[in-house]
Amino acid sequence: SAVLRATRGDALLLLPLTAAPAHPVPANIYMVSEDVIVNEGSNVTLSCLASGRPDPIITWRLLNPSAEPLGGEEYLDVIGITRNQAGRYECKASNDVAMPDVKYVNVVVNYTPTIKKTQSSETPVGRMGMLQCEAVAMPTPEFEWYRDENRLSSNQGINIQILGMTTNLMFANVTEDDYGNYTCVASNRLGAQSASLYLYRPGTGWDISGSACVCESLWLLLASLTCLFFKC
Repeated sequence: SAVLRATRGDALLLLPLTAAPAHPVPANIYMVSEDVIVNEGSNVTLSCLASGRPDPIITWRLLNPSAEPLGGEEYLDVIGITRNQAGRYECKASNDVAMPDVKYVNVVVNYTPTIKKTQSSETPVGRMGMLQCEAVAMPTPEFEWYRDENRLSSNQGINIQILGMTTNLMFANVTEDDYGNYTCVASNRLGAQSASLYLYRPGTGWDISGSACVCESLWLLLASLTCLFFKC
């Protein structure tokens, strides 16, 4: 504490001085990380620096999907970030003097394409057919269609549609030559993934998802052979 020196006549007086109480200052975030674009698996550090009196408390939240608190430090470390940790991060500084100060950081996580859904088609000759392939990726994937090793393009009989994360291979008028195996490829600068789909005539033993199914006649044949072997 400070001391005031004073004299009264020949006497020296020492008078203690009491400091005035510090004036409260609302929390203020003066520095926050810029928006971030990273690849999946990278380590990310977000910073949020604030001033105020008393010292503000820093809290972080990822606003999607649950907005649960992530921590109470100026620096938020995300080790091996995943696609599920992408989104809008909120930094809040509060010290109960006034309303909290809030800033946001957008984090984009790039990752390789994953084909999550395919739709084969059971279509008779002369009807319109469609094969569908849906992927997830960041950046948005590019799509290609192949038959055998030949890349397909839109022509008089085939139309390729791309709608965001989904692509459709359209057949205006299915012919016998159209039946068979097709390959959908989804790619971006981080990688690619492919999947097989099938355009098949009704009753040939392929289920609608493109995987082989066992026909009733085959089951009957196996049952007959089993019964014959075991003399049932």
